[in-house]
Amino acid sequence: MTMKKLSFPMLGLIVLLSSCMKEPKPEPVGEAKVRFTNAVLGSAPQDVYQNGVKMSVASLAYGDVSGYQTITSGSHFFGFTDNGTKVSNYEAGAGIDIGQNFTVIYYANIDGSKNIGFLLDDMTAPPAGKAKVRFLHLNKFFPNHVTVAMEGGADLASVIPFAHSSAYFNVNAESIFEVKAAGLATNAVIDANIQAGKTYTIWLDGTATSMTSHSIFVN
Repeated sequence: MTMKKLSFPMLGLIVLLSSCMKEPKPEPVGEAKVRFTNAVLGSAPQDVYQNGVKMSVASLAYGDVSGYQTITSGSHFFGFTDNGTKVSNYEAGAGIDIGQNFTVIYYANIDGSKNIGFLLDDMTAPPAGKAKVRFLHLNKFFPNHVTVAMEGGADLASVIPFAHSSAYFNVNAESIFEVKAAGLATNAVIDANIQAGKTYTIWLDGTATSMTSHSIFVN
């Protein structure tokens, strides 16, 4: 890339202007909330760290999810360690705004290495008589996309790549879903006991021949 050389008159103008600039206002700080889940099959129970300090969260066995923890907004690093150790299995950072709710997910990449994902949670209530649901593909044995449909009906999310989530969908209570994927001999049926008024994140993992679903909900 070619850089243009500044002339001395321009440099003088920059100095003059900078001397008149005010100090930037500090970023506002307020409350945000995060919760954590361990989605690594076969892993030890995980301790959770925030900015290098162990959080007051019970260790998370595979499939466990914590309650929401209140933190201050801003930049944070979160890490997961095997229970009782301080050796990080993985850590990652995120900028969290005032009032946001996040789910932080510890999961395995396709090659088996560990990772952390951040899901922004929609806390608005679903329409009357409905539930909201989204789907997250974490089955490393199916590196291509999966499709989620209503049982015996139309597709809801036709393409969910690995380590991605769908949008939220408004569905009826007691809805049942099917998961389809190339190489999956039989569609997986998901009955998450969907209840009206609740919002669900359903994450998918499993083996090379099956899909397993796990649901996380908020009232």
